[in-house]
Amino acid sequence: MSLDTQHDLESLRAMLGILFENNPDGVCISDSSGKLSINPIGQVMVPGQTTAPADTPIDDWSKAFGLFLPDGETPHPVEALPLVRALTRRETVRDYELISKTPTTPDGAWLSITASPLPGGAAIAVFRDITERKRLEARLAERNSALGKQMEENRDLIERLRLAVDELSTPVLELWDDVLALPVVGVVDTVRSKRMMEKILAEVVSRRCRFVIIDITGVDVVDTSTADRFMKLARAIELLGADCVISGVQPAVAQTLTDLGVSFRGLLTKRNLKRALDHCISMKEKGSSHVES
Repeated sequence: MSLDTQHDLESLRAMLGILFENNPDGVCISDSSGKLSINPIGQVMVPGQTTAPADTPIDDWSKAFGLFLPDGETPHPVEALPLVRALTRRETVRDYELISKTPTTPDGAWLSITASPLPGGAAIAVFRDITERKRLEARLAERNSALGKQMEENRDLIERLRLAVDELSTPVLELWDDVLALPVVGVVDTVRSKRMMEKILAEVVSRRCRFVIIDITGVDVVDTSTADRFMKLARAIELLGADCVISGVQPAVAQTLTDLGVSFRGLLTKRNLKRALDHCISMKEKGSSHVES
């Protein structure tokens, strides 16, 4: 070996020694027999080195250095330790997580370990304390869980509110014996018209009413599609054997329908709800008198 080569080797060893001693992560090197060398920061993280000798048998490593599975209660199986796997099986293990309990960390500290085999039957493990990261992850998981629960509660509340709004937006009122009224307010789109039809038809069947008044006093805009929906609703009611009356057509709505060439042809319309109710009562009384006679 030349002088320069020997000098280079000595320089490399010196550099490696500096890196070993001053590495910000814990470094543990085992020779082929299992004798350990741990750098200063590693001894702080796993201070069992201060009480366990460097030639502690491999079978005693978990107990000597306080190594546990992630549950923090079960001693870590020695054969599954990253450094042991790298030493005996010549495996490379990356980012393996376990818990170390020491006199300074009786509740346990999380360690992330990467281990690799070295030439000559040796092995090295580099480990770092990830306790704070795990705490943050646990807090985040807890907050996500709480947020998920809150979102679920909000969804339930929204659904209850939707049902309440549906109930309020499509009320079916019994104005008189055998006379139901469906007051409509606002915009009538496809979804809402479907709900209206389902509800009023169910009421017509369950109450066996003779008259249904659809009051559109609160509807300011009626286009061709809206008029068609009211027509279909009225026809469906009549198919169940009840008479349908449209009331409350506003002047602006009447003008719009005229401009569009749309009408409620074939349907009885009344100026307001009172007139519609008077008509239904009158027809009901006439029907009764016919029966009596």
